[in-house]
Amino acid sequence: MLTGKVISQGWPVSRLYLLICISLFVACSDESSTKPSQQPPAVKAISISPQPIHPSVELVGRTEPTEDVKIRSRVSGNLLTRHFQEGQEVEKDALLFEIDPGPYQSEVNRLKAELASQIAAKEVADLNFQRGKQLVRKGTISQSQMDDLTSKKLQAEAAVTASEAALKTAELNLSYTKITAPVSGRIGQSEKSIGDLISPSQDVLANIVTLNPMYVHFQANEKDVLNFRQETKALQQNNTQQLVTVQLKLANKSIYDKQGKVDFLDNRIDEATGTLKVRAVFPNPDKLLIPGQFVTVIIKRTQPRQAITIPQAAVQEDQAGKFVVVINEQKLATVQRITIGAKIGNSWEVKEGLTTGQQVIIEGLQKLKIGQPVKATLIKTNTTPKV
Repeated sequence: MLTGKVISQGWPVSRLYLLICISLFVACSDESSTKPSQQPPAVKAISISPQPIHPSVELVGRTEPTEDVKIRSRVSGNLLTRHFQEGQEVEKDALLFEIDPGPYQSEVNRLKAELASQIAAKEVADLNFQRGKQLVRKGTISQSQMDDLTSKKLQAEAAVTASEAALKTAELNLSYTKITAPVSGRIGQSEKSIGDLISPSQDVLANIVTLNPMYVHFQANEKDVLNFRQETKALQQNNTQQLVTVQLKLANKSIYDKQGKVDFLDNRIDEATGTLKVRAVFPNPDKLLIPGQFVTVIIKRTQPRQAITIPQAAVQEDQAGKFVVVINEQKLATVQRITIGAKIGNSWEVKEGLTTGQQVIIEGLQKLKIGQPVKATLIKTNTTPKV
């Protein structure tokens, strides 16, 4: 055997092992040198250019009626009748409830009789006063007696005035036994049954809400409010058209077919949440919107502006912030830090970090390493991002 010969000729075992390792290394090196070089990873990229966009923001809102009235009685008494069906639409001044008018009618009758008596006493006092003026000139009665007649006349007039006021109050109370709708709207469930004893200003009999138009209240982020004010300041000076459109996305993801408008901004930012109370008003002729619904408020700018946008999938993030991978002039993949702005559909607006003509990798990011060459295929994107 070879080993035996080598050993017998005086070769150390260690030298023989080293010779075998060198031979194996040379053989492996020759084999690897014959392998082809690795190809750059294939990726897809887009060329950056400004596009017209309509910035929008989506906020959670809740519907509220423009009028929300609790119906209460102004007088006490037993509930006699109800003149509506629960849940129906009622017109303003429509009769809703009647309270037993008996005691109030009796009071009106009593005060009418009392007023008639006071009027009769006043007429007598007037006659005596007129006679007294003639007698005092003739010296038949003294001035003190004339003063007494004058006092009685004034007291009779005051009594008539007081009786008239009391009668008016009684007639008002009688009219309050008929409870009418203060506004037009949809009436809810009756809280009282026929025969119940009603207490004035305490017991709620029913509730009426006005459904057309409908309010939507929501909280706008302080940052969004500032962005909107800054972007629209110049437009407001030269444009009288509506600067934003307000739409609703309903719970079933459908878009409400009527546009609204913002009609109220609160006068301060909530310190706890950093948000501003905002209210929009929407037409609601079909009564599709009802109070208490959660909706998504979509506020979109009507006037387009030019901006750089990139797909959301191209944006990466690490501890230093957001970045994209671009292809430099040497066809190498490099990191580019960016500052993003509004979300436009499935894309982000890029405020800082990218310039026209740069190539941003949007597919194949998982296959490459930063700094290595890439083989890019440019693809076209929509000229206007989907909203």
